[in-house]
Amino acid sequence: MMATRICEKRKETLAWGTMENTIKTYTVEIKQLPHAQIELKVTIPATIFDATRSEAIKHIGTDVELPGFRKGHVPEHILVTKLGEGTILEEMAEIAIRKTYPAIVMDEKLDVLGRPEVRITKIASGNPLELTIITAVFPEVKLPDYKKLAAKVGKEKEVITATDAEVEKTIEQIRRMSAGGTPEGDDKEPAAETALPPLDDTFIKTLGDFASVDEFKAKIRENLLHEKERAAKDKKRIAIIDAILKDATIDLPLLIVEQELARMSDEFAQDVARMGLTMEKYLELIKKTKEELEKDWTPDAEKRAKTQLVVNKIAEVEKCEPDEETLKKEVAALRMRYPDAPEDRAEGYVRMLLTNEKVFQLLESSGE
Repeated sequence: MMATRICEKRKETLAWGTMENTIKTYTVEIKQLPHAQIELKVTIPATIFDATRSEAIKHIGTDVELPGFRKGHVPEHILVTKLGEGTILEEMAEIAIRKTYPAIVMDEKLDVLGRPEVRITKIASGNPLELTIITAVFPEVKLPDYKKLAAKVGKEKEVITATDAEVEKTIEQIRRMSAGGTPEGDDKEPAAETALPPLDDTFIKTLGDFASVDEFKAKIRENLLHEKERAAKDKKRIAIIDAILKDATIDLPLLIVEQELARMSDEFAQDVARMGLTMEKYLELIKKTKEELEKDWTPDAEKRAKTQLVVNKIAEVEKCEPDEETLKKEVAALRMRYPDAPEDRAEGYVRMLLTNEKVFQLLESSGE
């Protein structure tokens, strides 16, 4: 079972400013909110806020043109008269927030996710700037005894066989497709009688380098067994992660669910495109809106998000890391298939897949 990627910690945080010239004078009250969010009540002193005025005016004035003045050289008093004090104050607030927010993140050691929602509650020249910031934070994941749970699930062994009847059914399906027909289900009769090619040495040689019909049947049996083993492995992994999720504690951020829904929507749109349809046409056919479709997907999106968070946490605890040589080879192979993919994203994706595999191998070994 392969879970999907969760957004990187602090990925968008530093887009709000750098630590160069960061203002470190502020007061902040932090309040925990549901869904792994926090509320920051921030006060920036008047001296710090007012100190941004010249920078704000310079930034605003860069693109202002007025008769008699060169672009970017309009005097301050004329600029303020023309644009209004409110515009200057808003730009000052933007500068102060852009410099202060990264400092709060670093100083308070906050694992923030995405872009914050900022609301200014008090703004006036000569007064402290007061604002409220709400942001998602990387959730705390409390794991149960995952090795014990994995061992319990792993004790349930499944006997995997490929029966003669299954082999014969697969061979018949191959013969029907070779005759230009379609495979039939157990409960269906062929729409029309189709002359099937005889199961002899001549026919099987058209399918591969088989020495005899018996060798061909043995290969079919082997393939069926491999298919069933893969399906059983996926089923076991789902059972293991379900058992862990049931006892894990995760305050799931809405942001992560929204990102997961966006990924699911993109994947589905690609599937629809391969069917020769647009999403608009598909939604029209099923008589649903995009919002209704995403509502249907939400439980799966939440489970996929929680699964990756749990896997990430286990990887952190167990120090599961991919082999660097394997990582390089897999990234190179991926970029051969998708040459336009950015290298850092390709590496992040492959690293996640390889790490996930190591975690699941560790959990499976607990039941041996």
